[in-house]
Amino acid sequence: MSSSDQPTFYFIHGALHDASSWKAVRSSLESHGFPTSAVDLPSSGGRHVSSHLEDTAFVRRELETLVLQEQKEVIIVTHSYSGMVGSNAVSGLEAAHRNARGEKGGIVHFVFISAYAVPVGKSLLDMTSEPAPFLAPDPTDSSRVIVVGPEKVFYNDVPESVSAPWVARLRPQAIATFTSKMTETVEDGGVIPCTYIVCEKDQAIPQSQQEEMFEAARKESRAEWRLERIGTGHSPWLSDVDGLVSLLRKVAGR
Repeated sequence: MSSSDQPTFYFIHGALHDASSWKAVRSSLESHGFPTSAVDLPSSGGRHVSSHLEDTAFVRRELETLVLQEQKEVIIVTHSYSGMVGSNAVSGLEAAHRNARGEKGGIVHFVFISAYAVPVGKSLLDMTSEPAPFLAPDPTDSSRVIVVGPEKVFYNDVPESVSAPWVARLRPQAIATFTSKMTETVEDGGVIPCTYIVCEKDQAIPQSQQEEMFEAARKESRAEWRLERIGTGHSPWLSDVDGLVSLLRKVAGR
């Protein structure tokens, strides 16, 4: 099967990271014939944004290019914070609705990797019982946060020699992205199948919280929701590329 016949994996990184975090996963998927694309979110890296919706608008423009102009079938892959960014960006681009109108392309699947599945009217911080102890104000700009001890929070299942380059790449995150409210979700349309990948050794979002978000979202959606598991910390794109790629190929049915 040629790459033109395969769905395109569209990757959205988590808070404080950038698109380079997906490099190894993308390379592996491309070796299996899948086209891939990844976005750098405006909120990560020092830009002042007033809401996660600015990230969503950025993602939406890229998705419209892939779906409306290039007529590609797209699998959205989100991680951590970006679950809410991607979920807020899909309305009107669903493959099921487009295909029913005789139009090609569209979003065919949505993947949450230890990601926030946030309902309409709620923020990321609304999903936590208390502020994350590993987040601290950026000493150079109080409108942003940094992470304390990322080796243990994000990369607890790899040696520090492996995590060190990623720690060095971490960037401040705009606090406003954690307090802004969702306006719509992937569940609302009820036609995009979703997969939630639980990271079982996660120190940033506890396994129990991931499972609770999955169950709550599944109950709100008319589409199929599937639960998968991977025995990693918060960042399987670093600690278990092969395992994560295997799950993503499963999502694609390949």
